[in-house]
Amino acid sequence: MVSHILVAIDGSEHARRAAHYARDLARQTNARLTMLVAVTPPNAVTLPPFDAVAITSSVPDPDHLAAAQALMDELIADLGHGRAIPQVTVGPAAETIVAEADRVGADLIVMGARGVGAAERFLVGSVSDTVLRESERPVLVVR
Repeated sequence: MVSHILVAIDGSEHARRAAHYARDLARQTNARLTMLVAVTPPNAVTLPPFDAVAITSSVPDPDHLAAAQALMDELIADLGHGRAIPQVTVGPAAETIVAEADRVGADLIVMGARGVGAAERFLVGSVSDTVLRESERPVLVVR
């Protein structure tokens, strides 16, 4: 039985569809719904033309945190789910999603698929692919 759903959102259309799906599922099963935005701070920047790398702060820009909170507020208002638990967390997206699902005891992770091509997926992987591989919990990927 599903009693707690964690839905990861990033502002993409796939994530919005995933949030709506998770809301509907939470209503049908009377489950709690945690909505998570993972804000990944930049940690390295390539500086052309020399391909030098500059290490930046591991603390996210306050504007990124404010944008994440605004996205969360907008989506919760759009969903109309008064019981949704909003959460903005700092860290690499896939690892943060898996860790937060464990921490809150979610029975299911719901997230959007990204339209990443096969070559890009091979080179960098996608967040949903990583969560599918790393999570011990069921993961529902919505297109």
